[in-house]
Amino acid sequence: MPPVDALIVDLDGVIRHWDADHFAETVASFGLDVPAFSAIAFEPELLAGGMTGALSFDEWADEIGRRVAARHGCDAATVTRGFAALRWSVDEGVVALLREVRRARRVKLALFSNASTKLEADLESRNLHLEFDVVFNSARLGQAKPDPDAFRTVAGLLGVPVERCLFVDDTVPNVDGARAAGMQAEAFTGVRSFRSLLERAELLGAPSA
Repeated sequence: MPPVDALIVDLDGVIRHWDADHFAETVASFGLDVPAFSAIAFEPELLAGGMTGALSFDEWADEIGRRVAARHGCDAATVTRGFAALRWSVDEGVVALLREVRRARRVKLALFSNASTKLEADLESRNLHLEFDVVFNSARLGQAKPDPDAFRTVAGLLGVPVERCLFVDDTVPNVDGARAAGMQAEAFTGVRSFRSLLERAELLGAPSA
């Protein structure tokens, strides 16, 4: 495997996992099912606004509430509050591996997430921001995965040649975007395979003599 000077990981689906049951219960409280709600909340143009910072998180959530209310007769404020309060958990196994990488001190460790302006507050609420040398939020960059230019921007800000960056994401199109930018990139499929990848990249354990 080529040398790696920066490990860049995704957040959602790798470290953070949204509570699907709570999501379904919240949507049901609006009188809707998940597909009907998701078709509005994650409509591509609206989602892009939230993910690239054209809309702040509050503006995005308010617009979701307004559109759901207009289409389904719900109370807009209730929808907005419910969306903002969706629950999530942390994969501690992944975090433990990232801590091993940090202890080895061989590479820069970065997070790159397609996220809203709420990302930083979310990370700080669980102290996850402390696990990284730097956090890249698409809403702050104004660029989102899988655009290859977004990956080139991240590599440039890290000060690392793009080909010496290793990117890990659970979404295949994002992996493909990173590869198109010239990065080494692999799909995340679980903690065990992630450890194997880090071992192949020589990012774990004591430095070789």
